[in-house]
Amino acid sequence: MVMRITGFSSGLDIDQIVKDLMKAERAPQDKIYQKQQWAEYQRDAYRDINLAMDKFKKSVENLRFQSTFNAYSATSSDSTSFSVKSTSNSIPGNYSVVVDKIAKIANLTSSDAIKSNGSNVKSSDLILSPGETATIKVQSANGEKEITIDDTFTYSRLAKEISNATDETTGKSLGLRAMFDDATSRFVIASKDLGAKQQISLSDISGNIAGLIKDGGDRTSANSLTNPFTATGEDASVTVNGATVTSSSNNISVYGMNITLLKEDPGVTKTISVKSDSDNVFNSIKSFVEEYNKLIDTVNSKLNEKRYRDYQPLTKEQREALSENEAKLWDEKAKSGVLSRDSLLTETMSQLRTYLSIPVDGIPSNELNSLSKIGITTEYMSLDGKLQINEDKLREAINNNPEQIMNLFTKSGSKDTSTSTASLKDSGIGDRLYEMLKSTITKLNDKAGAPNTAANIDKSVLGKSISEYSTQYNDWIDKLATIESRYYKQFNAMEEAIQKLNNQMSYITSALGG
Repeated sequence: MVMRITGFSSGLDIDQIVKDLMKAERAPQDKIYQKQQWAEYQRDAYRDINLAMDKFKKSVENLRFQSTFNAYSATSSDSTSFSVKSTSNSIPGNYSVVVDKIAKIANLTSSDAIKSNGSNVKSSDLILSPGETATIKVQSANGEKEITIDDTFTYSRLAKEISNATDETTGKSLGLRAMFDDATSRFVIASKDLGAKQQISLSDISGNIAGLIKDGGDRTSANSLTNPFTATGEDASVTVNGATVTSSSNNISVYGMNITLLKEDPGVTKTISVKSDSDNVFNSIKSFVEEYNKLIDTVNSKLNEKRYRDYQPLTKEQREALSENEAKLWDEKAKSGVLSRDSLLTETMSQLRTYLSIPVDGIPSNELNSLSKIGITTEYMSLDGKLQINEDKLREAINNNPEQIMNLFTKSGSKDTSTSTASLKDSGIGDRLYEMLKSTITKLNDKAGAPNTAANIDKSVLGKSISEYSTQYNDWIDKLATIESRYYKQFNAMEEAIQKLNNQMSYITSALGG
């Protein structure tokens, strides 16, 4: 460490001189700091746009699904017996419903508790005595499997083997669930799927384990089961307006309605009421337009923001010299215009306007193939590109052509978003916008990192620049410390020389009798 002399000999303010000299030396570091600050301003601004894009994407997401454009509502007169949902193909009216049967799984349950020496066994108990073995055959609609049981098998392990059983030829799962219930000391074996096609069969090849599973009781006295222990599932059956429909599932589609059967009630007639419900569709489309216009405001405010080039980011020393309010006002000017006329955002908004305006390929021109045909347009000579809604025209389209409205937004098309407008011309409005926004958000992430990304893992273009500026800035800290030390050494040497000269002058003056 260099001892600092404060100018006692020279009478100079050495600290102030060095401080002034270091201002000039620090100029390159200050430039780096300002570049880093500017990159951080850009990063933060891009991330704000990213959040706005993501919010709009979420409002667009539902526009890709047909269920969003269901212009009808359906209600069940007995929600404990069945539930119902309408579709775009539903026809308003009342429907009579009789739930004759619900679909059931195939199920085998021990008829009595399994015991050992008169006491109920537990899942962790061993099934066989030392040295014993037994083999059972398990069959289902998917195949069959022979399971060999040795003296290490517990009741829970056997249940697991049945659950994991696969057909010996095809390797396909038998599709079963099995458990041993400690509370009742019984096996329960069931098919995973519903319906009359589901079957379970259990028999003994050797030993009496299948018989034990069937009848329960004491294992030592159980009978070998040669006639299989079997169970079969059941199909659902529902009668709607006099027509009976059967299914292996409790979810049945009929007359444009999706009915879920919950409880059978044969002979008892219930009703379904289907009514027009265009408000839900109208509100979904209106919300999308409102969110789009908010996005327009957010992005345009950044693109059109004035840039004040005379207001560079404050250095640390400059900030210390200002009051808090002065620094705040300066920062507002310095951050202004950070994304002014940004090419990525300009291109994005141009694509959005294009995707919203061009008709959907594949939909006939005499149908609703564009937003303008349902009353959603851009005001004539509009500079901001906002959408406006003719609400009467939109409601009329929803009420008269619900399927065409749905097709306009949900039509499937090309998923190639590599960039050409043509690549999404055959997609519905919902898919177009969703895919384009996904692509844009990816570009924003590449440019500035996803919102809330920590600096140490930010590999975006701006993230790397900020990291490089930070490294350069820190390198200058050591460099400036060396320069400052050199200045003090030089002034120390000057002070020492002046001090020696003063001493010599005093000696000469004294020697001459002065």
